[in-house]
Amino acid sequence: MFSIAGEPSVAAEARKQILTAFQDLEFYADGHRYVLNGKALPSVSNIAHRYVRVPFDERRQAVRYAERHGETPEHWIRQWQQNAFRAKTLGTKTHAYGESLGYLRAGLPDRICPSIMPQYMPEYSFLAPLHPKEEALLKFMDEMPSAMHLVLNEAMVYSGKNPCMERNLKEQIAGTFDMLYYQDGTDGQPQGFVILDYKTNANLRNEYNRKFGRVLREPFCDMTEEDLSFYTIQLSLYALMLQDIGIPIVSRRIVWLRDGEYEIIPVKDVSETLRSVL
Repeated sequence: MFSIAGEPSVAAEARKQILTAFQDLEFYADGHRYVLNGKALPSVSNIAHRYVRVPFDERRQAVRYAERHGETPEHWIRQWQQNAFRAKTLGTKTHAYGESLGYLRAGLPDRICPSIMPQYMPEYSFLAPLHPKEEALLKFMDEMPSAMHLVLNEAMVYSGKNPCMERNLKEQIAGTFDMLYYQDGTDGQPQGFVILDYKTNANLRNEYNRKFGRVLREPFCDMTEEDLSFYTIQLSLYALMLQDIGIPIVSRRIVWLRDGEYEIIPVKDVSETLRSVL
């Protein structure tokens, strides 16, 4: 447990509540597995992708792509998988930088991730950005309103904690949210807790699917099949788990990191729909 100098007591209480409520959840990086009391739980990201109407068939698409663009299907599969690995690796590093920078700004340099420590300049309390995505993240932190108070970065949660059994999901799931802040209302924004997720995708919206009306399965058939929709579902699942232990979420936001710039994208609350189907 830790505290942040000058923080509102409600933020400190929420931190203690979260860390206590979910302390029995284990995570294994090998296979990206969440385990609770010996039972493996599906992840939030896997749940969101259940609503794709036609899952991506890599082999079939590679054959078609090779027919149009040359090379072999294996060539394109290798290239796609290498690109995905590069994007995942960059995303992991950027998240570690964001987690570390958030804690450093809160006066907690001891919570800088070991992988990011070589970027730390203690005499100036400076965490050097080494990539344009990290520069965007630094700008986001520099411009964060003083009304926002850090509660937790990179915290694990799981469903099934609602004291009203009828409100719990039928299936128990787990995940890790990027950021939780308490917004104190002094900037004119609603007072309460705000959950945010960093995203480093090249694009969040799929213009092809928007043009041709490709949407998710019921009950999300009003949402385009694209990353923005998957992240909307994910953020509502994180918020739902926090609300189940009595932490009200007033806003769900994506922080889309681009090269040196960022965009904050508020997303809608679909938690009640999720409660009805999961």
